[in-house]
Amino acid sequence: MSETKTLRHRKRQLGQFLTPPETARRLVSDFEFTVSDRVLEPSLGCGAFILPLIEKFLPLYNGPIPQRLDQILTQNLYGVEIDGELLEACLASIEKRWGYRPARHNFVLADFFLTTFPLPFDYVLGNPPFGGTIDPAIQDKLDRELGRRNGLKIKKETYAFFLVKSLDLLKPGGRLRFICSDTFLTINTMQGLRRLLLDTGAASIERLEVFSDETKYAMVVLDFAKTGPAASVMVDGKTIPREQIALTGNHSWQISDQYAPYFAGPKLGDFLVATSGMTVGANALFVRPIVDGKLVEPYEFSYFQEPITLKREIERARLGLIAPRKRAEIVQQECLGETRRNIRVASRREPMEITLPHPDYCDYNKASRALISTPPTHAIFWKDAGDAVLTFKRNGNWYLYGVGGQKFFGREGLTWQLISQTLNVRHLPPGCILDSGAPCAFLREGVPPDELDFILGWTLSPLCLRLLKDVINHTKNIQGKDFERLPYPFWVSVKVKTEVISRVKAILGEAQAGRVFGWGDAEVLAVGEMFERIG
Repeated sequence: MSETKTLRHRKRQLGQFLTPPETARRLVSDFEFTVSDRVLEPSLGCGAFILPLIEKFLPLYNGPIPQRLDQILTQNLYGVEIDGELLEACLASIEKRWGYRPARHNFVLADFFLTTFPLPFDYVLGNPPFGGTIDPAIQDKLDRELGRRNGLKIKKETYAFFLVKSLDLLKPGGRLRFICSDTFLTINTMQGLRRLLLDTGAASIERLEVFSDETKYAMVVLDFAKTGPAASVMVDGKTIPREQIALTGNHSWQISDQYAPYFAGPKLGDFLVATSGMTVGANALFVRPIVDGKLVEPYEFSYFQEPITLKREIERARLGLIAPRKRAEIVQQECLGETRRNIRVASRREPMEITLPHPDYCDYNKASRALISTPPTHAIFWKDAGDAVLTFKRNGNWYLYGVGGQKFFGREGLTWQLISQTLNVRHLPPGCILDSGAPCAFLREGVPPDELDFILGWTLSPLCLRLLKDVINHTKNIQGKDFERLPYPFWVSVKVKTEVISRVKAILGEAQAGRVFGWGDAEVLAVGEMFERIG
Protein backbone atom coordinates (compact mmCIF):
# COMPACT_ATOMS: atom_id res chain seq x y z
CA MET A 1 0.00 0.00 0.00
CA SER A 2 1.53 3.33 -1.05
CA GLU A 3 2.38 6.04 1.48
CA THR A 4 0.30 8.51 -0.57
CA LYS A 5 -2.84 6.42 -0.14
CA THR A 6 -2.14 5.85 3.53
CA LEU A 7 -1.63 9.54 4.30
CA ARG A 8 -4.50 11.00 2.25
CA HIS A 9 -7.48 12.92 3.68
CA ARG A 10 -8.99 10.99 6.60
CA LYS A 11 -12.52 10.71 5.18
CA ARG A 12 -11.25 9.31 1.90
CA GLN A 13 -8.68 7.16 3.70
CA LEU A 14 -11.46 5.51 5.69
CA GLY A 15 -13.55 5.04 2.55
CA GLN A 16 -16.46 6.93 4.14
CA PHE A 17 -19.42 7.68 1.88
CA LEU A 18 -22.26 8.06 4.36
CA THR A 19 -25.68 6.64 3.51
CA PRO A 20 -28.49 9.19 3.14
CA PRO A 21 -31.12 8.44 5.85
CA GLU A 22 -33.95 8.05 3.31
CA THR A 23 -31.92 5.42 1.39
CA ALA A 24 -31.15 3.47 4.55
CA ARG A 25 -34.80 3.60 5.61
CA ARG A 26 -35.93 2.22 2.25
CA LEU A 27 -33.43 -0.64 2.43
CA VAL A 28 -34.64 -1.65 5.90
CA SER A 29 -38.35 -1.23 5.23
CA ASP A 30 -39.15 -4.74 3.95
CA PHE A 31 -37.45 -6.69 6.74
CA GLU A 32 -39.60 -8.39 9.39
CA PHE A 33 -37.60 -9.20 12.51
CA THR A 34 -38.25 -11.27 15.63
CA VAL A 35 -37.04 -10.65 19.16
CA SER A 36 -34.44 -13.38 18.74
CA ASP A 37 -32.82 -11.86 15.62
CA ARG A 38 -29.32 -10.50 15.86
CA VAL A 39 -28.45 -7.73 13.36
CA LEU A 40 -24.94 -6.41 12.66
CA GLU A 41 -24.06 -3.06 11.12
CA PRO A 42 -20.27 -3.39 10.59
CA SER A 43 -19.68 0.26 9.65
CA LEU A 44 -22.51 2.06 11.42
CA GLY A 45 -21.33 5.62 10.73
CA CYS A 46 -23.68 8.20 12.19
CA GLY A 47 -26.54 5.70 12.43
CA ALA A 48 -28.40 5.94 9.10
CA PHE A 49 -29.30 2.23 9.31
CA ILE A 50 -29.44 2.02 13.10
CA LEU A 51 -32.41 4.37 13.54
CA PRO A 52 -34.80 2.58 11.16
CA LEU A 53 -33.64 -0.75 12.57
CA ILE A 54 -34.55 0.40 16.05
CA GLU A 55 -37.96 1.47 14.75
CA LYS A 56 -38.45 -2.05 13.37
CA PHE A 57 -37.67 -3.68 16.73
CA LEU A 58 -39.55 -1.27 19.04
CA PRO A 59 -43.02 -2.80 18.44
CA LEU A 60 -41.65 -6.25 19.37
CA TYR A 61 -41.13 -5.18 23.01
CA ASN A 62 -43.42 -3.84 25.72
CA GLY A 63 -42.82 -1.15 28.29
CA PRO A 64 -41.42 2.38 28.31
CA ILE A 65 -39.22 3.51 25.42
CA PRO A 66 -35.99 3.56 27.52
CA GLN A 67 -36.58 -0.02 28.61
CA ARG A 68 -37.26 -1.16 25.05
CA LEU A 69 -34.21 0.68 23.71
CA ASP A 70 -32.04 -1.03 26.32
CA GLN A 71 -33.35 -4.43 25.24
CA ILE A 72 -32.88 -3.75 21.52
CA LEU A 73 -29.37 -2.37 21.85
CA THR A 74 -28.17 -5.17 24.10
CA GLN A 75 -29.99 -8.12 22.51
CA ASN A 76 -30.68 -7.34 18.86
CA LEU A 77 -28.47 -4.65 17.36
CA TYR A 78 -24.70 -4.74 17.10
CA GLY A 79 -22.43 -2.24 15.40
CA VAL A 80 -18.81 -1.33 14.77
CA GLU A 81 -17.43 2.08 13.84
CA ILE A 82 -13.78 3.07 13.47
CA ASP A 83 -14.44 6.83 13.65
CA GLY A 84 -15.20 8.08 17.16
CA GLU A 85 -16.94 11.23 15.93
CA LEU A 86 -19.38 9.20 13.84
CA LEU A 87 -20.12 6.79 16.67
CA GLU A 88 -20.87 9.73 18.96
CA ALA A 89 -23.13 11.17 16.26
CA CYS A 90 -25.01 7.86 16.11
CA LEU A 91 -25.63 7.82 19.85
CA ALA A 92 -26.63 11.48 19.76
CA SER A 93 -29.15 10.75 16.99
CA ILE A 94 -30.74 8.03 19.13
CA GLU A 95 -30.99 10.42 22.05
CA LYS A 96 -32.46 13.17 19.87
CA ARG A 97 -35.02 10.81 18.34
CA TRP A 98 -36.25 9.13 21.54
CA GLY A 99 -35.07 11.42 24.32
CA TYR A 100 -32.96 8.70 25.89
CA ARG A 101 -29.28 7.79 25.55
CA PRO A 102 -28.69 4.13 26.44
CA ALA A 103 -25.79 3.59 28.81
CA ARG A 104 -25.39 0.00 27.62
CA HIS A 105 -25.27 -1.03 23.97
CA ASN A 106 -23.48 -3.33 21.55
CA PHE A 107 -21.81 -0.55 19.57
CA VAL A 108 -18.01 -0.58 19.68
CA LEU A 109 -15.39 1.90 18.58
CA ALA A 110 -12.99 -0.36 16.73
CA ASP A 111 -11.69 -1.62 13.40
CA PHE A 112 -14.22 -4.14 12.08
CA PHE A 113 -11.36 -6.32 10.81
CA LEU A 114 -10.02 -6.64 14.37
CA THR A 115 -13.39 -7.15 16.05
CA THR A 116 -14.58 -10.59 17.15
CA PHE A 117 -18.14 -11.65 17.91
CA PRO A 118 -19.24 -14.59 20.11
CA LEU A 119 -22.19 -15.68 17.93
CA PRO A 120 -23.17 -15.45 14.25
CA PHE A 121 -25.82 -13.04 12.97
CA ASP A 122 -29.21 -13.41 11.33
CA TYR A 123 -28.73 -10.20 9.35
CA VAL A 124 -25.81 -8.02 8.30
CA LEU A 125 -26.80 -4.62 6.89
CA GLY A 126 -24.94 -1.50 5.94
CA ASN A 127 -22.66 0.45 3.66
CA PRO A 128 -19.07 -0.80 4.00
CA PRO A 129 -16.20 1.57 3.24
CA PHE A 130 -15.19 1.78 -0.41
CA GLY A 131 -11.62 2.46 -1.55
CA GLY A 132 -10.41 2.91 2.02
CA THR A 133 -6.95 2.23 3.34
CA ILE A 134 -6.43 -0.96 5.27
CA ASP A 135 -4.06 -0.47 8.20
CA PRO A 136 -0.62 -1.49 6.81
CA ALA A 137 0.18 -3.24 10.09
CA ILE A 138 -2.60 -5.80 9.51
CA GLN A 139 -2.70 -6.02 5.70
CA ASP A 140 -0.78 -9.28 5.46
CA LYS A 141 -2.74 -10.84 8.34
CA LEU A 142 -6.05 -9.93 6.70
CA ASP A 143 -4.83 -11.19 3.35
CA ARG A 144 -4.18 -14.58 4.94
CA GLU A 145 -7.56 -14.63 6.69
CA LEU A 146 -9.84 -13.04 4.08
CA GLY A 147 -7.84 -12.86 0.86
CA ARG A 148 -8.63 -16.31 -0.54
CA ARG A 149 -11.80 -18.36 -0.74
CA ASN A 150 -12.46 -21.57 -2.67
CA GLY A 151 -8.99 -21.36 -4.19
CA LEU A 152 -9.56 -17.90 -5.67
CA LYS A 153 -8.02 -14.58 -4.68
CA ILE A 154 -10.17 -11.90 -3.04
CA LYS A 155 -8.96 -8.42 -3.89
CA LYS A 156 -7.46 -6.53 -0.96
CA GLU A 157 -10.15 -3.82 -1.08
CA THR A 158 -12.03 -2.59 1.98
CA TYR A 159 -15.56 -3.36 0.78
CA ALA A 160 -14.49 -6.78 -0.56
CA PHE A 161 -12.90 -7.77 2.75
CA PHE A 162 -15.92 -6.38 4.64
CA LEU A 163 -18.14 -8.61 2.53
CA VAL A 164 -16.04 -11.72 3.10
CA LYS A 165 -15.89 -11.23 6.87
CA SER A 166 -19.61 -10.44 6.99
CA LEU A 167 -20.42 -13.64 5.09
CA ASP A 168 -18.33 -15.56 7.61
CA LEU A 169 -20.37 -13.97 10.43
CA LEU A 170 -23.71 -14.74 8.82
CA LYS A 171 -25.80 -17.72 9.96
CA PRO A 172 -26.87 -20.32 7.40
CA GLY A 173 -30.09 -18.92 5.97
CA GLY A 174 -29.12 -15.41 7.09
CA ARG A 175 -29.54 -12.25 5.04
CA LEU A 176 -27.01 -9.63 4.03
CA ARG A 177 -27.83 -6.32 2.40
CA PHE A 178 -25.02 -3.94 1.50
CA ILE A 179 -24.65 -0.77 -0.48
CA CYS A 180 -21.38 -1.11 -2.37
CA SER A 181 -19.51 -0.04 -5.47
CA ASP A 182 -20.72 -1.50 -8.74
CA THR A 183 -17.11 -2.31 -9.70
CA PHE A 184 -17.39 -5.85 -8.37
CA LEU A 185 -19.93 -6.80 -11.07
CA THR A 186 -17.35 -7.27 -13.83
CA ILE A 187 -13.73 -6.45 -13.02
CA ASN A 188 -11.31 -9.36 -13.12
CA THR A 189 -9.83 -8.73 -9.67
CA MET A 190 -13.28 -9.23 -8.12
CA GLN A 191 -14.08 -12.56 -9.76
CA GLY A 192 -13.08 -14.37 -6.55
CA LEU A 193 -15.72 -12.37 -4.67
CA ARG A 194 -18.35 -13.11 -7.32
CA ARG A 195 -17.54 -16.81 -7.19
CA LEU A 196 -17.72 -16.78 -3.38
CA LEU A 197 -21.17 -15.21 -3.46
CA LEU A 198 -22.39 -17.72 -6.06
CA ASP A 199 -20.98 -20.62 -4.08
CA THR A 200 -22.48 -19.41 -0.80
CA GLY A 201 -25.99 -18.24 -1.56
CA ALA A 202 -28.52 -16.33 -3.65
CA ALA A 203 -27.51 -12.82 -4.74
CA SER A 204 -29.58 -10.04 -6.20
CA ILE A 205 -28.28 -6.68 -7.46
CA GLU A 206 -30.18 -3.42 -7.76
CA ARG A 207 -28.44 -0.41 -9.23
CA LEU A 208 -28.87 2.90 -7.41
CA GLU A 209 -29.52 5.71 -9.88
CA VAL A 210 -28.48 8.24 -7.24
CA PHE A 211 -26.63 7.46 -4.02
CA SER A 212 -25.46 10.72 -2.45
CA ASP A 213 -23.76 14.03 -3.14
CA GLU A 214 -20.59 12.70 -1.48
CA THR A 215 -19.54 10.52 -4.40
CA LYS A 216 -20.06 10.11 -8.14
CA TYR A 217 -19.17 6.41 -7.99
CA ALA A 218 -21.89 4.13 -9.32
CA MET A 219 -23.34 2.17 -6.42
CA VAL A 220 -25.54 -0.91 -6.12
CA VAL A 221 -27.51 -2.71 -3.45
CA LEU A 222 -26.40 -6.31 -2.92
CA ASP A 223 -29.14 -8.45 -1.39
CA PHE A 224 -27.88 -11.87 -0.36
CA ALA A 225 -29.28 -14.95 1.35
CA LYS A 226 -26.84 -17.55 2.69
CA THR A 227 -28.66 -20.57 1.28
CA GLY A 228 -25.89 -22.56 -0.39
CA PRO A 229 -24.62 -22.67 -4.01
CA ALA A 230 -26.84 -20.79 -6.46
CA ALA A 231 -27.64 -21.55 -10.11
CA SER A 232 -27.98 -17.89 -11.05
CA VAL A 233 -27.82 -14.28 -9.91
CA MET A 234 -30.42 -11.54 -10.35
CA VAL A 235 -29.23 -8.18 -11.73
CA ASP A 236 -31.78 -5.39 -12.09
CA GLY A 237 -34.60 -7.91 -12.24
CA LYS A 238 -32.97 -10.16 -14.87
CA THR A 239 -31.88 -13.70 -14.08
CA ILE A 240 -28.35 -14.57 -15.26
CA PRO A 241 -27.67 -18.32 -15.30
CA ARG A 242 -24.41 -19.55 -13.83
CA GLU A 243 -23.47 -21.33 -17.06
CA GLN A 244 -23.59 -18.00 -18.92
CA ILE A 245 -21.52 -16.33 -16.22
CA ALA A 246 -18.85 -19.04 -16.60
CA LEU A 247 -18.53 -18.32 -20.35
CA THR A 248 -16.95 -14.93 -19.71
CA GLY A 249 -13.78 -16.27 -18.13
CA ASN A 250 -13.92 -13.76 -15.29
CA HIS A 251 -17.40 -14.73 -14.06
CA SER A 252 -18.91 -11.42 -15.08
CA TRP A 253 -22.36 -10.65 -13.73
CA GLN A 254 -23.21 -8.55 -16.79
CA ILE A 255 -23.44 -11.30 -19.39
CA SER A 256 -26.82 -11.57 -21.15
CA ASP A 257 -28.75 -13.80 -23.55
CA GLN A 258 -27.87 -11.33 -26.29
CA TYR A 259 -24.12 -11.55 -25.74
CA ALA A 260 -23.66 -15.13 -24.49
CA PRO A 261 -23.32 -16.68 -28.00
CA TYR A 262 -20.24 -14.56 -28.70
CA PHE A 263 -18.51 -16.01 -25.64
CA ALA A 264 -19.19 -19.63 -26.64
CA GLY A 265 -16.07 -19.86 -28.82
CA PRO A 266 -12.34 -19.04 -28.56
CA LYS A 267 -11.08 -15.89 -26.89
CA LEU A 268 -8.38 -13.44 -27.94
CA GLY A 269 -6.20 -14.99 -25.25
CA ASP A 270 -6.03 -18.15 -27.37
CA PHE A 271 -4.18 -16.16 -30.03
CA LEU A 272 -2.19 -13.60 -28.08
CA VAL A 273 -0.87 -12.88 -24.61
CA ALA A 274 -1.34 -9.53 -22.93
CA THR A 275 1.07 -7.89 -20.54
CA SER A 276 1.58 -4.69 -18.63
CA GLY A 277 4.78 -2.74 -18.94
CA MET A 278 7.48 -1.47 -16.64
CA THR A 279 7.19 1.05 -13.82
CA VAL A 280 10.35 3.15 -13.96
CA GLY A 281 9.72 4.89 -10.65
CA ALA A 282 11.13 8.23 -11.81
CA ASN A 283 10.30 8.85 -15.44
CA ALA A 284 11.81 12.33 -15.33
CA LEU A 285 15.27 10.78 -14.93
CA PHE A 286 15.15 8.50 -17.96
CA VAL A 287 12.16 9.21 -20.24
CA ARG A 288 12.28 12.10 -22.73
CA PRO A 289 9.61 13.63 -24.99
CA ILE A 290 10.37 13.47 -28.70
CA VAL A 291 10.02 16.75 -30.58
CA ASP A 292 10.65 16.84 -34.34
CA GLY A 293 12.69 13.66 -34.21
CA LYS A 294 14.93 14.91 -31.39
CA LEU A 295 15.13 14.85 -27.61
CA VAL A 296 16.99 16.84 -24.99
CA GLU A 297 19.10 14.93 -22.46
CA PRO A 298 19.56 16.98 -19.26
CA TYR A 299 21.43 14.31 -17.28
CA GLU A 300 24.56 12.22 -17.32
CA PHE A 301 24.81 8.85 -15.63
CA SER A 302 27.59 7.17 -13.67
CA TYR A 303 27.85 4.14 -11.41
CA PHE A 304 29.20 3.71 -7.89
CA GLN A 305 29.33 1.12 -5.14
CA GLU A 306 26.86 1.85 -2.32
CA PRO A 307 27.38 0.27 1.13
CA ILE A 308 24.73 -2.27 2.13
CA THR A 309 23.12 -1.32 5.46
CA LEU A 310 20.24 -2.76 7.44
CA LYS A 311 18.68 0.69 7.79
CA ARG A 312 18.53 1.20 4.03
CA GLU A 313 17.15 -2.30 3.40
CA ILE A 314 14.36 -1.72 5.92
CA GLU A 315 13.48 1.54 4.14
CA ARG A 316 13.27 -0.34 0.83
CA ALA A 317 11.28 -3.32 2.14
CA ARG A 318 7.51 -3.68 1.88
CA LEU A 319 5.95 -2.28 5.08
CA GLY A 320 9.50 -2.11 6.43
CA LEU A 321 9.43 -5.84 7.17
CA ILE A 322 12.36 -8.20 6.55
CA ALA A 323 12.35 -11.91 7.38
CA PRO A 324 14.72 -12.89 10.22
CA ARG A 325 17.00 -14.97 7.97
CA LYS A 326 17.27 -12.18 5.42
CA ARG A 327 17.86 -9.62 8.18
CA ALA A 328 20.74 -11.70 9.53
CA GLU A 329 22.21 -11.94 6.03
CA ILE A 330 22.04 -8.16 5.60
CA VAL A 331 23.63 -7.56 9.00
CA GLN A 332 26.51 -9.83 8.00
CA GLN A 333 26.90 -8.02 4.67
CA GLU A 334 27.00 -4.69 6.51
CA CYS A 335 29.61 -5.99 8.94
CA LEU A 336 31.78 -7.20 6.06
CA GLY A 337 31.48 -3.85 4.31
CA GLU A 338 29.81 -5.31 1.22
CA THR A 339 28.43 -2.97 -1.43
CA ARG A 340 25.84 -2.88 -4.17
CA ARG A 341 26.21 -1.27 -7.59
CA ASN A 342 24.07 1.86 -7.87
CA ILE A 343 23.59 4.70 -10.30
CA ARG A 344 24.21 8.40 -9.88
CA VAL A 345 22.24 10.90 -11.95
CA ALA A 346 23.73 14.39 -12.30
CA SER A 347 22.54 17.42 -14.25
CA ARG A 348 24.63 18.40 -17.23
CA ARG A 349 25.97 21.92 -17.37
CA GLU A 350 24.47 22.14 -20.84
CA PRO A 351 21.63 19.77 -21.84
CA MET A 352 22.54 17.71 -24.88
CA GLU A 353 20.35 17.52 -27.99
CA ILE A 354 20.02 14.00 -29.39
CA THR A 355 18.89 13.22 -32.92
CA LEU A 356 16.89 10.01 -33.22
CA PRO A 357 17.34 7.19 -33.93
CA HIS A 358 20.26 6.86 -31.51
CA PRO A 359 21.82 3.65 -30.14
CA ASP A 360 21.44 4.82 -26.51
CA TYR A 361 17.68 5.42 -26.76
CA CYS A 362 14.62 3.30 -27.51
CA ASP A 363 11.05 4.33 -28.25
CA TYR A 364 8.96 4.22 -25.06
CA ASN A 365 5.36 3.09 -25.41
CA LYS A 366 3.45 5.75 -23.51
CA ALA A 367 -0.35 5.65 -23.36
CA SER A 368 -2.15 7.42 -26.19
CA ARG A 369 -5.72 8.01 -27.34
CA ALA A 370 -4.59 7.48 -30.92
CA LEU A 371 -6.21 4.84 -33.07
CA ILE A 372 -4.51 2.43 -35.52
CA SER A 373 -0.99 3.90 -35.27
CA THR A 374 0.88 6.95 -34.03
CA PRO A 375 4.54 8.03 -34.09
CA PRO A 376 6.35 7.51 -30.76
CA THR A 377 6.01 10.47 -28.43
CA HIS A 378 8.73 9.49 -25.93
CA ALA A 379 12.07 7.73 -25.80
CA ILE A 380 13.87 6.13 -22.87
CA PHE A 381 17.59 6.08 -22.10
CA TRP A 382 18.39 2.43 -22.80
CA LYS A 383 22.15 2.25 -23.24
CA ASP A 384 23.59 -1.21 -22.57
CA ALA A 385 20.15 -2.85 -22.62
CA GLY A 386 18.73 -0.42 -20.08
CA ASP A 387 21.45 -0.83 -17.49
CA ALA A 388 20.86 2.62 -15.96
CA VAL A 389 17.08 2.16 -15.58
CA LEU A 390 17.31 -1.39 -14.28
CA THR A 391 20.05 -0.47 -11.79
CA PHE A 392 17.91 2.41 -10.53
CA LYS A 393 14.94 0.06 -10.08
CA ARG A 394 16.95 -2.62 -8.26
CA ASN A 395 18.05 -0.02 -5.73
CA GLY A 396 14.60 1.48 -5.20
CA ASN A 397 11.71 0.44 -2.98
CA TRP A 398 10.23 -3.07 -3.15
CA TYR A 399 7.53 -2.23 -5.68
CA LEU A 400 10.16 -1.26 -8.28
CA TYR A 401 12.06 -4.54 -8.28
CA GLY A 402 10.07 -6.26 -11.04
CA VAL A 403 10.35 -5.39 -14.72
CA GLY A 404 6.86 -5.88 -16.13
CA GLY A 405 6.68 -7.25 -19.67
CA GLN A 406 10.45 -7.45 -20.01
CA LYS A 407 10.47 -10.55 -22.23
CA PHE A 408 8.20 -8.70 -24.69
CA PHE A 409 10.41 -5.60 -25.01
CA GLY A 410 11.08 -4.85 -28.66
CA ARG A 411 8.36 -7.11 -30.10
CA GLU A 412 5.67 -6.10 -32.56
CA GLY A 413 2.16 -6.21 -31.12
CA LEU A 414 -0.92 -4.21 -30.18
CA THR A 415 -1.27 -1.63 -27.44
CA TRP A 416 -4.06 0.48 -25.96
CA GLN A 417 -4.84 3.20 -23.44
CA LEU A 418 -5.20 1.73 -19.95
CA ILE A 419 -7.74 4.27 -18.64
CA SER A 420 -10.43 4.98 -21.20
CA GLN A 421 -14.13 4.65 -21.96
CA THR A 422 -13.25 3.35 -25.44
CA LEU A 423 -10.84 0.67 -26.63
CA ASN A 424 -8.23 2.76 -28.43
CA VAL A 425 -6.05 0.02 -29.90
CA ARG A 426 -3.08 0.76 -32.12
CA HIS A 427 -0.26 -1.13 -33.74
CA LEU A 428 2.91 -1.40 -31.62
CA PRO A 429 5.94 -1.35 -33.91
CA PRO A 430 9.06 -3.42 -33.13
CA GLY A 431 11.73 -1.91 -30.90
CA CYS A 432 9.65 -0.37 -28.10
CA ILE A 433 10.23 -0.54 -24.34
CA LEU A 434 6.91 -0.97 -22.57
CA ASP A 435 5.38 1.44 -20.05
CA SER A 436 2.97 0.22 -17.36
CA GLY A 437 0.38 2.81 -18.41
CA ALA A 438 -0.13 1.24 -21.85
CA PRO A 439 -0.95 -2.50 -21.80
CA CYS A 440 0.15 -4.54 -24.80
CA ALA A 441 -0.67 -7.84 -26.46
CA PHE A 442 1.58 -10.09 -28.55
CA LEU A 443 0.85 -13.07 -30.76
CA ARG A 444 1.46 -16.45 -29.24
CA GLU A 445 4.08 -18.71 -30.77
CA GLY A 446 2.89 -20.28 -34.01
CA VAL A 447 0.01 -17.84 -34.61
CA PRO A 448 0.15 -16.41 -38.18
CA PRO A 449 1.26 -12.75 -38.33
CA ASP A 450 -1.93 -11.71 -40.19
CA GLU A 451 -3.91 -12.43 -37.04
CA LEU A 452 -2.50 -9.20 -35.60
CA ASP A 453 -4.20 -7.22 -38.37
CA PHE A 454 -7.42 -9.23 -38.02
CA ILE A 455 -7.57 -8.64 -34.26
CA LEU A 456 -6.77 -4.96 -34.73
CA GLY A 457 -9.70 -4.79 -37.13
CA TRP A 458 -11.94 -6.55 -34.59
CA THR A 459 -11.13 -3.89 -31.99
CA LEU A 460 -12.52 -1.26 -34.38
CA SER A 461 -15.95 -2.87 -34.14
CA PRO A 462 -18.67 -1.31 -31.97
CA LEU A 463 -19.62 -4.88 -31.08
CA CYS A 464 -16.15 -5.49 -29.65
CA LEU A 465 -16.45 -2.37 -27.49
CA ARG A 466 -19.91 -3.41 -26.29
CA LEU A 467 -18.70 -6.87 -25.29
CA LEU A 468 -15.79 -5.30 -23.44
CA LYS A 469 -17.70 -2.56 -21.64
CA ASP A 470 -21.06 -4.24 -21.15
CA VAL A 471 -19.75 -7.64 -20.11
CA ILE A 472 -16.04 -7.98 -19.38
CA ASN A 473 -15.19 -4.72 -17.61
CA HIS A 474 -17.59 -1.80 -17.43
CA THR A 475 -15.07 0.50 -15.72
CA LYS A 476 -12.53 2.76 -17.44
CA ASN A 477 -9.61 0.53 -16.47
CA ILE A 478 -8.88 -1.84 -19.40
CA GLN A 479 -6.41 -4.46 -18.21
CA GLY A 480 -4.55 -7.06 -20.25
CA LYS A 481 -6.72 -9.88 -18.91
CA ASP A 482 -9.81 -7.99 -20.08
CA PHE A 483 -8.36 -7.88 -23.59
CA GLU A 484 -7.51 -11.59 -23.52
CA ARG A 485 -11.09 -12.45 -22.50
CA LEU A 486 -12.65 -10.71 -25.48
CA PRO A 487 -14.27 -13.20 -27.86
CA TYR A 488 -12.28 -14.05 -30.98
CA PRO A 489 -14.55 -13.41 -34.01
CA PHE A 490 -15.09 -17.07 -34.87
CA TRP A 491 -18.37 -16.20 -36.58
CA VAL A 492 -16.62 -14.27 -39.38
CA SER A 493 -16.26 -16.24 -42.63
CA VAL A 494 -12.87 -16.88 -44.23
CA LYS A 495 -13.81 -14.56 -47.09
CA VAL A 496 -14.72 -11.70 -44.75
CA LYS A 497 -11.65 -12.32 -42.61
CA THR A 498 -9.41 -12.00 -45.66
CA GLU A 499 -11.12 -8.74 -46.56
CA VAL A 500 -10.71 -7.40 -43.03
CA ILE A 501 -7.00 -8.15 -43.06
CA SER A 502 -6.56 -6.45 -46.42
CA ARG A 503 -8.42 -3.33 -45.33
CA VAL A 504 -6.58 -3.09 -41.99
CA LYS A 505 -3.20 -3.35 -43.75
CA ALA A 506 -4.22 -0.47 -46.00
CA ILE A 507 -5.46 1.65 -43.09
CA LEU A 508 -2.34 0.90 -41.08
CA GLY A 509 -0.14 1.91 -44.01
CA GLU A 510 -1.91 5.26 -44.25
CA ALA A 511 -1.66 5.80 -40.49
CA GLN A 512 2.06 5.05 -40.50
CA ALA A 513 2.41 7.56 -43.36
CA GLY A 514 0.93 10.26 -41.15
CA ARG A 515 -2.84 10.11 -41.47
CA VAL A 516 -4.73 10.43 -38.19
CA PHE A 517 -7.76 8.14 -37.96
CA GLY A 518 -10.80 8.56 -35.75
CA TRP A 519 -13.80 6.41 -34.87
CA GLY A 520 -15.99 8.28 -37.34
CA ASP A 521 -13.81 7.78 -40.41
CA ALA A 522 -15.46 5.80 -43.20
CA GLU A 523 -12.65 3.23 -43.42
CA VAL A 524 -12.82 2.52 -39.69
CA LEU A 525 -16.61 2.22 -39.72
CA ALA A 526 -16.50 -0.11 -42.72
CA VAL A 527 -14.10 -2.51 -41.00
CA GLY A 528 -16.11 -2.43 -37.78
CA GLU A 529 -19.35 -3.30 -39.55
CA MET A 530 -17.84 -6.53 -40.88
CA PHE A 531 -17.96 -8.05 -37.38
CA GLU A 532 -21.38 -6.95 -36.27
CA ARG A 533 -23.41 -10.14 -36.26
CA ILE A 534 -23.12 -13.85 -35.57
CA GLY A 535 -24.20 -15.54 -38.80
